[in-house]
Amino acid sequence: MNQKTKYDFLIIGAGIAGLCLAQQLEKLGKSFLIIDQETEHKSSKVAAGMFNPISGKRMTVNWRVQELLESLHESFNEFETLLGKNYLVSANIIQSFGNIKESNDFTLQLEKSNFSRFIGSNQIEIQGLNQEFGSFEVLGSGWVKTKEWIEDYQHYLSEKGVLIRRKADWQEIKPQGIEWRWRDHDFEKVVSCEGYQYQENPHFHWLPFKLCKGEVLQIKCVGLNQQYILKKGVYLVHQYDDVYKVGATYEWDFENEKPTQAGKENLIDKLEKLLTLPYEIIKQESGIRPTTRDRAAILGEHPLLKNLYCFNGLGTKGMLQAPFLAKHFFEAVYTNTGLDPKVSIERFYSFYSTSQI
Repeated sequence: MNQKTKYDFLIIGAGIAGLCLAQQLEKLGKSFLIIDQETEHKSSKVAAGMFNPISGKRMTVNWRVQELLESLHESFNEFETLLGKNYLVSANIIQSFGNIKESNDFTLQLEKSNFSRFIGSNQIEIQGLNQEFGSFEVLGSGWVKTKEWIEDYQHYLSEKGVLIRRKADWQEIKPQGIEWRWRDHDFEKVVSCEGYQYQENPHFHWLPFKLCKGEVLQIKCVGLNQQYILKKGVYLVHQYDDVYKVGATYEWDFENEKPTQAGKENLIDKLEKLLTLPYEIIKQESGIRPTTRDRAAILGEHPLLKNLYCFNGLGTKGMLQAPFLAKHFFEAVYTNTGLDPKVSIERFYSFYSTSQI
């Protein structure tokens, strides 16, 4: 391990959020350590890593979408240069309508310029895709080879001696005035990027996270157009050869982190409505998403403990949001410009009580 004893930052968690923060710190010339315990069911390791300027059944344009997309492409250009691999795949989505109402709602949305600029053709016929009620093309979308990127960047950070593989024990992370200490190391600031493991953090457990389990399948299907992401109830993202990732479920009440038969049946039911070609199920996986009460990320400083920060709750849009939010976070920390109210932790300060310390 790196023998340096004084650092600018301690980051807890090396998922999508923690790694995007680490990239920003490297660019700013800041020193840091990351503590991360490898777990099987991190959503970042399971998810397809899709990014989509339009989301939800209401087909709404995402918050600050242009900045999100620009930051995503800029960051992964840098990751790809650093690590010598390609991770970001540009692939337009072919969204198939499930019924006439969805088609009518889409027509109304087209009247809005901020929506229509992300819409391409509605005349693309895809072999194997059920397009009974029509479909449309979403521009500017794609996916990141998330698992591969995470493993490669974690290896790079480990080789540099700044990623430590162990479970973070908050009994060992203690405030020292306005700074922090972990074992023999001192830090100016600590950032919690713990995902669904935030529950074990005694300082941020009061935040209104709502964990959501997601299950995905890998299937083999011959004859599909691999150029596009297909979407109707679930997404179908090409991985390699004739293998695709299918997902995802949204389970708000669950017993454990493991894949379930009910989750598998849910995905198969939706897959049958999406595909008209035969397929073979290869694998089933599951992960826990750190979603929040209002479906927006939570960034910012603890209401009482100086220089202790939260960067969490990126939820289902983690890959799209993380690069921009990492930059936004550090600009706020170092320039005192303030965080966007939509993602600022201050919107939940009323949930906190000093008796919780």
